[in-house]
Amino acid sequence: MTQSIPTRPAHVGILDNPGLFNTDFIARNAKYFATKDAVVCNDQRRSWAEFHLRTNQVANALLMLGLNKGDKICILGKNSIAMFEMCWGTIKAGGVIVPLNVMMSADTLPMMINNSDARFLFVDSETRQQVEAVRHQLQHIEPGGAFAFDGLAEGWSSAEQLIENAPNHDPDVTHQMSEPMNIIYSSGTTGIPKGIEHTHFSRLAFSIGYGQELLVDKYTRTLCSTPLYTNGTWLTMLPTIYSGGTCVLMSGFDAEKFLETVARERCTHTFMVPTQAIKLIAASRQEKSLDLSSMQVILSGGQALPGQTFDDLLETFPNAGIYECYGMTEGFYFCIGPKDYEKGKRGSVGVPIFGADICIIDENGSEVPRGEFGEIAGYGAGLMRGYYNDAERTKDIVWIGPKGRTYIRSGDLGRMDEDGFLYVTGRIKDMIKSGGINIFASDIEDIFMRHPQVREVAVIGVPHEKWIETPLLLAIMHEGATISEAELCAWGNERLGKFQRVSRVEFRQDFPRANYGKVLKRELRDEYRNQQAKASES
Repeated sequence: MTQSIPTRPAHVGILDNPGLFNTDFIARNAKYFATKDAVVCNDQRRSWAEFHLRTNQVANALLMLGLNKGDKICILGKNSIAMFEMCWGTIKAGGVIVPLNVMMSADTLPMMINNSDARFLFVDSETRQQVEAVRHQLQHIEPGGAFAFDGLAEGWSSAEQLIENAPNHDPDVTHQMSEPMNIIYSSGTTGIPKGIEHTHFSRLAFSIGYGQELLVDKYTRTLCSTPLYTNGTWLTMLPTIYSGGTCVLMSGFDAEKFLETVARERCTHTFMVPTQAIKLIAASRQEKSLDLSSMQVILSGGQALPGQTFDDLLETFPNAGIYECYGMTEGFYFCIGPKDYEKGKRGSVGVPIFGADICIIDENGSEVPRGEFGEIAGYGAGLMRGYYNDAERTKDIVWIGPKGRTYIRSGDLGRMDEDGFLYVTGRIKDMIKSGGINIFASDIEDIFMRHPQVREVAVIGVPHEKWIETPLLLAIMHEGATISEAELCAWGNERLGKFQRVSRVEFRQDFPRANYGKVLKRELRDEYRNQQAKASES
């Protein structure tokens, strides 16, 4: 008996909707890794099968509310399984998820929500009060469109009830690679936050690009200690979901809890910024009994990792490879790892990954010869659609490169060596011009970070009568430090070139910071310039 072979409908091409969307990975993982942890947060867990059904419920709940494809949904809350499910359920429903920075001021928060055109808003018990003060300023949130994850709060709909009452079947929403998937608002280090709009394709590029670089697979257990509103979180979260690993969420960063979580959950991968690394190193010296041997990959980004911190991090996590990434949320990225360090490339941020490219340009927009410093302009598969609702600022950041390709101007200074490895020296505005000589703050910071009593430093240029501008070192010291400001200044200047020497050292308890601890040098510079302006007036 001849068996008939089913044929594909004539209208369906072999490459139609090949199942490479981030939401498809959730369904696939639920099929093949049903009982394995998909997400963990404190004492809560969801298997891949449970996570798939819960995100289906979120998606169906939103569709029942009247969500249309492309509608924006803002979430404001600390990391939690509920917020994680809201994120992925929104994407399944064809919506655009907009995670908001919980540290934003009362003035900035409504600006972001209004700029995004969000129809719905979800908060937790801690951020609900934060929104109450500005709720009257929200222009697009629909009546009954504000939901809280804290039971029945007056004036708010219950997010829990909304989701529990929805069915858990497949929402059956199709996606296109060119459609928007999420908006990330910039950290504000350069002023008013900008809404960076990413497509399904650009986020797929993150999943594949960083997944390959960081050796992410189905056994990966990624510790997400940074919030969902930061792009760094997505660098490791997306590849983990793509591969069927496990995301372990921290509701807020705490060095001791981070170490305990690594030991308890046997975490293998994580992303962090240098400030977090410094705190972890200090905490590990107090608690030496924890088994941190599971950690395999530490990705550092946001700022350059000082050399001493790099060495101390390896000592804290002896089985881990240290990777550093560089790029822009706007859409190009680099990565460097242990094999590159073996070739003498430590100090670089590596080479472009997954289709990225850069050019080094001068102030006139012309490319400079290899080896010379200039502004970094980049392009990549993860390129944003643009700044949402802000065509003018999108236009301002664009540089047209070879063959008419669109590149993004980074505002960072760097150079490319003969092997194509990129070296970043900091923001253009961080470069100090003293007596006509260009001084890179990062070179000075790296020297002072080698002192054993120094915890963290920041170098800025401050006004000077003779030199126009001079380097000032601000330092946070380890507890129990005995060295004085003058002694530390002399110690560092002995190890610097004459043109790099700092005029003085000042001790600080902390620095102004943006997302997950990134130092706001702009605010530090403004502080001293304001002092000079007041002195001139008097």
